[in-house]
Amino acid sequence: MQAQMYVPPLSKTNKYIIIAHVAMFLLNSILKVSSGVSLAGVLGLSLNGLGNGLVFQFASFPFIEVSFMSALFNSLLVWFIGGDLEARWGQRFYLKFLAISALSSGVVYLLVSLVAGGAFQYVPLQGLGGIVFALLIAYGIIFSERQLTFMLLFPMKAKYFCMLLAGIELYIGLFSAHGKASWAHLSAGAAGFAYLKWKSMRAKGQGFKDLMGSKAPKRKGRGKLRIVRDEEPAKADPKNPKYWQ
Repeated sequence: MQAQMYVPPLSKTNKYIIIAHVAMFLLNSILKVSSGVSLAGVLGLSLNGLGNGLVFQFASFPFIEVSFMSALFNSLLVWFIGGDLEARWGQRFYLKFLAISALSSGVVYLLVSLVAGGAFQYVPLQGLGGIVFALLIAYGIIFSERQLTFMLLFPMKAKYFCMLLAGIELYIGLFSAHGKASWAHLSAGAAGFAYLKWKSMRAKGQGFKDLMGSKAPKRKGRGKLRIVRDEEPAKADPKNPKYWQ
């Protein structure tokens, strides 16, 4: 029997994200070829831009992209990975997760730029890399046993795939001269992980004391979180959100 590739439906949220991402890439490419002007300096996030009052860069930097391969693969990952997560969480929580991931990557990038100083304050952060990394972390948690293919050649479980990518990002951040973006991606993944953990604990009636190992009784009045082991995307249930598994 021939195996069929599973392709999740393209949701309206992800469709708009991908359209905006690709449109900005094409517009930037056309302007750069025709007039030598790049939108990355204006729409990408940098200390210099923020110092000049361009606060909108916090919202615009995920959509500006200068690399064709980055634009292609990030768009595909938003579709293939984000689709199942949005189906599991619902649109509202999915958008919150994306916003938290993007904001955390931007803040950490600015802090790293501030520490590095010099010309780094002019180098902008751009693209969906941080958001995609956070989505991969979430996917590795919720669909941990699913098979993904690394470099289109090596099949492995989603949880190991995400660990491998995290290790690569950490290596680039530590040993590459251009590793600032990697720290932004790692921070987005860490923020997404922390947010999912917090929401799952809240859904089970737990709090910070439970995280620290306290034997304090659970708070009542919270919704119960059911552990889901199936490998197919589930429809969102507002009364029983599946933040973790």
